[in-house]
Amino acid sequence: MPVMLTPADLAPFAEIAPAKAQAMIDDALALASTVAPCIRDADFQYPDAAKAILRGAILRWNEAGSGALQTQAVDDYSYTVDTRQQRRGLFWPSEIEQLQTLCKSGVPSGAFSVDTVGYELVQHADICALRFGALYCSCGAVLTQHLPLYENYG
Repeated sequence: MPVMLTPADLAPFAEIAPAKAQAMIDDALALASTVAPCIRDADFQYPDAAKAILRGAILRWNEAGSGALQTQAVDDYSYTVDTRQQRRGLFWPSEIEQLQTLCKSGVPSGAFSVDTVGYELVQHADICALRFGALYCSCGAVLTQHLPLYENYG
């Protein structure tokens, strides 16, 4: 089931005009879909968890800008206290990560490599590892289509 969020879901937490709440919900769903497209799928498994993440981001967005900027001065000394909440982006990096985690399938993923050269076919120079003081192939034969990168011409 895709994530469904309505202005009524925000009502217990904040007083937001219904039109404004719906616009904020539409924006949040659109942005969340770019980082976690699966939240729009009919077979999405965690709609309530995604709804909680989106609701938190929307409520934080609604509170952005609240607070005060106060300056106090005594003689030649003054200081300013800024308690306003800044809005930099709708989602925090941790929220993006949480949404993406909800989209992951049970299939493990990660980096992998495929050996396309085959080390048994590599031709090495006679002094491959000895010249460079290594205990392994350092002549570059694995990079040059089975021919040594370094050859002794002397």
